[in-house]
Amino acid sequence: MSILFSNDTIVASATPELKSALAIVRISGNDAIRFTSKLLREPEVLWSARSSTSIYSSIVDQAGIEVDDVIVNVYRAPRSFTGEELVEITCHGSPLISNQILDLLRLSGARMAESGEFSRRAFLHGKITLEDSEIIHARIASESNGQLRGAQLAIHQKYDRFREVYQAILECLALVNAQIDFGESDDIQISGLAEHVERVQAMIGTLLSLNETRKLNSGYFTIAFIGPPNVGKSSLFNKLLEFERSIVSEVPGTTRDYLEAFIRVGDHKIKIIDTAGLRETSEAIEARGIELGRSVNDLADLSILLTDPSTRHQLPQSADLVVHNKRDLDGWADGLTISAKTGAGVANLLSAIATCLLEFESGRSGLEISTSERSTLERALNWIKSASTVKELPLLAEDLRSAAQDVAILLGLNISEDTLNHIFLKMCIGK
Repeated sequence: MSILFSNDTIVASATPELKSALAIVRISGNDAIRFTSKLLREPEVLWSARSSTSIYSSIVDQAGIEVDDVIVNVYRAPRSFTGEELVEITCHGSPLISNQILDLLRLSGARMAESGEFSRRAFLHGKITLEDSEIIHARIASESNGQLRGAQLAIHQKYDRFREVYQAILECLALVNAQIDFGESDDIQISGLAEHVERVQAMIGTLLSLNETRKLNSGYFTIAFIGPPNVGKSSLFNKLLEFERSIVSEVPGTTRDYLEAFIRVGDHKIKIIDTAGLRETSEAIEARGIELGRSVNDLADLSILLTDPSTRHQLPQSADLVVHNKRDLDGWADGLTISAKTGAGVANLLSAIATCLLEFESGRSGLEISTSERSTLERALNWIKSASTVKELPLLAEDLRSAAQDVAILLGLNISEDTLNHIFLKMCIGK
């Protein structure tokens, strides 16, 4: 049987393998209590414990030597996170101790859990939905409040769209089934059915057309500085870092490749990228750097175009923000102005960036469409397209049922191993 659907007893550390005050080892499955009791100096206390009970005891090895004093939390099925017998052992936070407890539990008969396997079992036992599981992953992976808010919004919006598509397909299917049950022929004579099917096709098409390049998929925002040579991109890069990371020179084309570094703006973790100055050049290395800079800008969440006194009146290139640098040289006061040299206006720039990122978060409409989800939607769309061309009611109903079954996979109503892999294997071990 696949490990994804197995019901044996699993064990893993639920905390990172670092020195800390405490660590947690969790074990879940039919034999979780029995295996844990083998490690306790007083096993009978665990056997008689009610669900959600905490026990203070000692872990001993096979020779009866004490390993650690621990707190054992018992959760009896089905009143646990996984819906199975679940035990959480809180020990002192030395990796030496937690690993020794893991080894003893494995010797008792448990196996090491796969990534996300505790959450997967919670889903299979009806404790959480697929949407809940993605929210859990977002909470673990997020590094700021802003990032978490954006991720949760995207997940909720994505599943709302999935539910809307599923309901729309069921409405089409209901019209067809009613005609089959009560109609006088097998030909399609349903008022408004063509419009219903066309609407479903458009809904799925919209989901599939979502922009996948400019999205949060790495745990941070990406901002690219673009513009002609010598407008101060590297100076601003260094000013935001508060140390010299990028070489600043009066010689055009100093930046040949792009440079990356991380800063924080409010709750947001941001990767800032200093790109090569945009200009026509015959020098091969500089040309390659400019090409790389353009590709980085295409994938950035936010692009900032810098100008200086010699380039202010040129037609602006495509960018999310235009920032007029070197205002100390010409007193420029229109728009967003800064001096990367003196630091004037940089605080206003950071505020503008924060505003842009908040708008970016609030405007994300389910952008996290994975490759697996995209494939399932494409399959559903093919069924809908087939339904729009058939003439016999039974064949139309079959196409609509197939489309509904595919969308049900995305909602966890018609689960597959591929879907479980996509959702749960990206989680950490122990969750």
